[in-house]
Amino acid sequence: MDGTMEPYFSPSLHISNCVTIKLTEQNYIIWKSQFESFLRTQALLGFVNGAAKPPDETIPIRNNKDGRVEDILNPDFESWSRSDQVVKAWLLGSMSENVLRLVVGASTAQEVWETLISHFNRTSSSRLFELQRRLQNAEKLDKSMSDYLRGIKDICDQLDSIGDPVSEKMKIFAALRGLGREYEPIITVIEDSLDRRPEPTYENVVSRLTGYEDRLQGYSVSTDVSPHLAFNTTRSSSYQHRGRGNRGRGRGSYSTRGQGFHQ
Repeated sequence: MDGTMEPYFSPSLHISNCVTIKLTEQNYIIWKSQFESFLRTQALLGFVNGAAKPPDETIPIRNNKDGRVEDILNPDFESWSRSDQVVKAWLLGSMSENVLRLVVGASTAQEVWETLISHFNRTSSSRLFELQRRLQNAEKLDKSMSDYLRGIKDICDQLDSIGDPVSEKMKIFAALRGLGREYEPIITVIEDSLDRRPEPTYENVVSRLTGYEDRLQGYSVSTDVSPHLAFNTTRSSSYQHRGRGNRGRGRGSYSTRGQGFHQ
């Protein structure tokens, strides 16, 4: 019997500890990296990349009684087949329902693997262009800053999952490009910081932009008019009620504590 079948053994690690995500249409690159790493630790990667060739299903053996040669099931093939079906079961168990439909009919782990490669390589180009378009055209509009920035990161994560990672600087530029004119002051500050060392990360920019938005909302909630307008309104009201004769009373007539002015 061929001694090459010795490497096929029961796995020592549980797949759920190594492959932590279900394969979907959006995360193929990440899932593939995890799955290949797991199979390497089990010395079973050859079952998906074709390196572990199946032995002959039967072997000839001579009958001692009459001398005739008969074909019997090859024990090495049985060992190979068991390992192959274990790998196939792992593959199927780590897929979402939508992806499972792609591999219906595949009989070996290698057939499942090659079907996935063919499908995701074919769709990655069109998906790449679509995600890049969404990143370039992203706008905050009436969304909250947190939701807007979370959407930017989600697009970048999807680009990374199909093998086109976005640099921190490009994430920041994409986020700034979709903001309105009211954010010009903070945009200028962040753009200036990109020329310094160390450069800010996307998470740094998230905290600065959300803080700036909170400040803007705080201004709009606390008063409907500016402090200057409130001051002028109070002074005008003082003239009307007290008359010109009160001018001689000095600065005390022009109180900054009038209605609408916030200290």
